[in-house]
Amino acid sequence: MKIGVFADTHIGRCIPRAIGELRRKAYRHSFNQAINVFIEEGVDCLIHAGDVFEKRSMMPEDSVFVKEELQRLADSIHDKQGKDVIMFAVRGNHDGGPESNALDYIKHPLAKYLKIIGDGILQGKEEVQVYNGLRLVGLAYHPYISRKFEELKPILKKILANKSDLKLLVVHNFIEGYHRVPPGVPQHSFLTVRDFDDLEADMVIAGHYHTRIAPADEDGTVLLTPGATEAVDLSDEGPYGVYILKGKGSVRFVPIKPLHEIRNIKVTSQEAVKPTKWFVDNALKEASSYASSLHTTGVEGVLRLVLLGLTDEDPYSIEQPLMSELARIKETSPELLHVELVNRVENVRQQVVLPTLGGGAEFAGEILKPLGDFAHEAVRIVEEVGTMLDERASQKTGLLTGSDRVPFVTRWIDILEKMEA
Repeated sequence: MKIGVFADTHIGRCIPRAIGELRRKAYRHSFNQAINVFIEEGVDCLIHAGDVFEKRSMMPEDSVFVKEELQRLADSIHDKQGKDVIMFAVRGNHDGGPESNALDYIKHPLAKYLKIIGDGILQGKEEVQVYNGLRLVGLAYHPYISRKFEELKPILKKILANKSDLKLLVVHNFIEGYHRVPPGVPQHSFLTVRDFDDLEADMVIAGHYHTRIAPADEDGTVLLTPGATEAVDLSDEGPYGVYILKGKGSVRFVPIKPLHEIRNIKVTSQEAVKPTKWFVDNALKEASSYASSLHTTGVEGVLRLVLLGLTDEDPYSIEQPLMSELARIKETSPELLHVELVNRVENVRQQVVLPTLGGGAEFAGEILKPLGDFAHEAVRIVEEVGTMLDERASQKTGLLTGSDRVPFVTRWIDILEKMEA
């Protein structure tokens, strides 16, 4: 059986806002190209490892687009090969929560080929899909996956202990020891390679990590990360694409050509102290060179310029003159769609060394220590607010509505009242 695997397509994402519509088109293009690959390969089964959508910014036409693309795959495979393809998808963190899953938008009675999996197992149900010798278990995104996985391990062992040609576990969380877990991600939010010991899974397919990683064998279990199909952030680097599986021993990556080229260029003074004009001049030189290369090749591209180093002048004085000159370059170079400027130049006389607290829960835990015995509950409120912001924040303000904030405010008041008692 031939299986197509992809993840993190983020349909509906429009970041950065300055070129939001271009980015929307780029994600749709990559999804379309992925489906083309699966049609050409004649897959029997399709697996999406989470974050089909970007729920916060997706539009109704985004769900229609995905439904039509999946239907195109099903129809093409049936017409060309006379067989029915089955598709599985797990919920990622950008697809929403269990009660507000954006994947529900692409379910409809006629699409019997599509199975949304992974939330049942989080509720302790023995949810498993069996198809033509494939035994598949999905595990949707969970913010406290470390603890939750330990709770679910007996169920997973029971399900995966059955004999089958190929046993797959699909997750949407980072895996320490295989992925390079980003700084600041709390320990409760990722798995480790040792979590899969004794599960008897032939392969673990992981979404959530946007960079493709070569398959790794951990004591007989193959770990597979397809990465995203398009740069989720401009700082991401490819290649992007999909995997084609033919059993555990045949794993092949098929790259996808992006709609627009994204180039990251660093302008750095290393440890040398330079005047602000040095950064402006060198950044303009790099931008002009890139614009020229786009014109020569006829390719459209996006440039992300990162300025690094030291100056004894005001580092913020770099931005206004530089952006004005970059605008002029863009006017004469239609292939250069956008320039993103990241200014990390520091003033040598104003360097401040801050303690490394990471981010998220670690930072919250440090500043909430004065709450004593109630600090743990306060940290949980912070984490839950973060999760809800991902799902339900206003696109205009980035904030929660009053009704969404009320439960959290009530819990804060409860903590303060207990402290006073």
